[in-house]
Amino acid sequence: MRSFVAMFGCSAGFGAVVAIAYFFIAHEEGAGTALLGFMAAALSFATLYAVAAERDANLEGDNPDQTNAQSAGEDLGVFTTETSYPILIAFATLAILTGALWSPLLAVAGFIGMLLCLWRLGAESARA
Repeated sequence: MRSFVAMFGCSAGFGAVVAIAYFFIAHEEGAGTALLGFMAAALSFATLYAVAAERDANLEGDNPDQTNAQSAGEDLGVFTTETSYPILIAFATLAILTGALWSPLLAVAGFIGMLLCLWRLGAESARA
């Protein structure tokens, strides 16, 4: 939980610092500063919510007496470690996002590529 809270807290602090710097550098009171300010506020809320929600939680992962295998819980199956599909999925995601900005055809091709990669990745994981 500490890493979770630290990650959100650092992100909120970074957002606040960037929002203040952006306000003074850009001389703009509008969208950019407000967007960064809302991001900082939302991350601060997430940090405080995580602290409040997890304060009394009895999570198995927080027990220092257990090993990683004991605190891991259920076996989730086999994950392949030597496959190119995660990289291909990243390229397909890039194609989808780029296509959303410039070309719907590229977005459709990226979506089809992502579906093929996920299908083959699932088949590869089921085979192992």
